[in-house]
Amino acid sequence: MSSLCVLVNKQLVQIRFPDMPPRPNPSRFHFPKQQAATGALLALFALGLSACVSSPDSRLASLEAEVPVSWSEAWGGGETFESAGWTDDFGDPRLQAIIAESLEFNYDLRVAGARLDASLAGTTANRSDIWPTLNLSGSGNKSRRSSASGVSQTAYNESYGLNARFSWEIDLWGKLRNGYRAELADAEAAIADYEAARLSIAARVAKAWYAAVEANQQYELELRILDALSESSRIVEENFASGIARALDVRLIRANLASSKSSLEQRRRSRDAAIRNLETLLGRYPKNEIDVVSTFPELSEGIPAGLPSELLLRRPDIIAAERRLAAAEQRRFESSKARLPSIDLNLSRGTSVGELSDIFEIVEERIWSQSLGVAQTLFQGGRLKANYRRSRAQYEQNLASYAQTVLTAFREVENALSYQDSYAIDYEALKVAAFESVEAEKLAWDEYSSGLTDITTVLDSVRRSISAQRSYIQVANQRIQSRIDLYLALGGGFES
Repeated sequence: MSSLCVLVNKQLVQIRFPDMPPRPNPSRFHFPKQQAATGALLALFALGLSACVSSPDSRLASLEAEVPVSWSEAWGGGETFESAGWTDDFGDPRLQAIIAESLEFNYDLRVAGARLDASLAGTTANRSDIWPTLNLSGSGNKSRRSSASGVSQTAYNESYGLNARFSWEIDLWGKLRNGYRAELADAEAAIADYEAARLSIAARVAKAWYAAVEANQQYELELRILDALSESSRIVEENFASGIARALDVRLIRANLASSKSSLEQRRRSRDAAIRNLETLLGRYPKNEIDVVSTFPELSEGIPAGLPSELLLRRPDIIAAERRLAAAEQRRFESSKARLPSIDLNLSRGTSVGELSDIFEIVEERIWSQSLGVAQTLFQGGRLKANYRRSRAQYEQNLASYAQTVLTAFREVENALSYQDSYAIDYEALKVAAFESVEAEKLAWDEYSSGLTDITTVLDSVRRSISAQRSYIQVANQRIQSRIDLYLALGGGFES
């Protein structure tokens, strides 16, 4: 077996191809000496031309987009980014478990895997263009005819044949090799696409997990709010019965209690939907059975983001775009060389006998032929020229797409880096706001019980407390989602 080794995301991936069938030995055809020598030399010459086809070199030098020496956002430091094991940053064993489950059972990832298999199989199939074709055929014929004289007489005729045919387009100009190199580059792009799909699925699962955690926290917060309002409503109702509270107080607390019951159902629906979404990503039936945790993990202060130039060699979608550019360049070469003459070598060897038992008499009953053909297309209505223009335009398209992919990746990294400090500040501010609002609500109820304030002030403090706590939970999730986006933008991978 021959193979192609591709470095994808610091992992060596090996593509295996079937070995080329052994080249027929020209001496066994019993050609005349001069013809045998000519055939052998041509075959060896073609073999030398077609051997050792490798993947195209990197087209990184063709990148037109600017590659800065460092990130404009200095968060996290400039040390080398360690892509493998990025989920360790969250310190969440449950997260690691569900990501592992999704990488095994997610159906979108299975689709990507099947697409990769199809691409690699197509590469193997197209490889056959650079190798010769060897066909073996057999025939048998038996006929009966009447005598032309009209006398009752029957003549029989039997013939049997065995034929082997060897055909090869000699790749003198390298056209077929250019086509195969393009296929190899496409195979590498398909591998990178699969790695990108794995990273995307892992990030989606991580984000869905913490979205479910937020939804569960919001639901539990609403439960606590409902319990507190139920107790407050009971106190106000008793005070009203005792003549201490006003009817307005009763109406307002009842309205807030009803609104809280409605909010609880909304939070329940959001939590159930988030869990079912997570189960679908894991390849499970959405039964709403996953028991999510009620806390968010503590995040590290910073992670090394590495250098922008390192991102070009690590992020799968950039690798795929570069490989597609290399494939487009090879196809441009192929279409240009299609205007040159083609050279075909054809050899055949066989037998033609009247008795089936003599069909393997390849010496006495042999028949053979050999030919070397040269063909040059003179006129096809401009098709070859149009094909070349199209391949050149496709190369320019892939060149621009490569640059745009790189710029998009840089933008995503820069945004994610800038969001880390911003969300950290936002998180700490809302943490204080939530704490102070809860304490203010307690003071408002104490003052109401002492007759120092009215119910309107109390309910306003309740609304502020609820809003602050909800926002605090929301920004805690947004901060984690932003960290996941940063790992995704940096091309984080997995342990081998």
